[in-house]
Amino acid sequence: MIAEPWRRRLTYLAMSMVVAWHSLAIIIAPMPTDSVLVQTLRDLVQPYLSLFRLDNKWNFFAPRVEKHTQFRYIVEDAAGKQHLFIPVQDASESIPHYVMWREFKYFFEGVMESPDVRGRPISALLCKKHASLKPAAISLIQVQELEFLPDDYLQGHRPLDPEFIAVHPLAKHKC
Repeated sequence: MIAEPWRRRLTYLAMSMVVAWHSLAIIIAPMPTDSVLVQTLRDLVQPYLSLFRLDNKWNFFAPRVEKHTQFRYIVEDAAGKQHLFIPVQDASESIPHYVMWREFKYFFEGVMESPDVRGRPISALLCKKHASLKPAAISLIQVQELEFLPDDYLQGHRPLDPEFIAVHPLAKHKC
């Protein structure tokens, strides 16, 4: 059995190594990858960055905030009536609700990035989910935020109001 002072030292050493590893990861994450050394270090910490979602394009001093995109879909029923759904809207209720909102947001961003690969399985799931509407087809769409200024906000508008968005159809699948 390890003596008590050595056990405490080993515990502190392990905690220090975790802090050092995390510090290295968050320093490497925003660095440009044009250096061989940075690329080598990034390959080493990439699983950790991905696991804790620390891998992003922001840097520490001046984050570049992208325009907002939102996944939506339209269920067209057998009579031709269209029903619009926005699966990920608000995350303000509680911390668990926020965590699930974020996970679904990432999921639907993946669908928007490659609708040819992920669109058909998602459409099949949505057809089952909305079976009570007797769906004939599912249209997947991406809504892209346009220019939105502080004056627009002061006038009572919001970034995803109809006059501040562009709608891009991604795919349409029959049920």
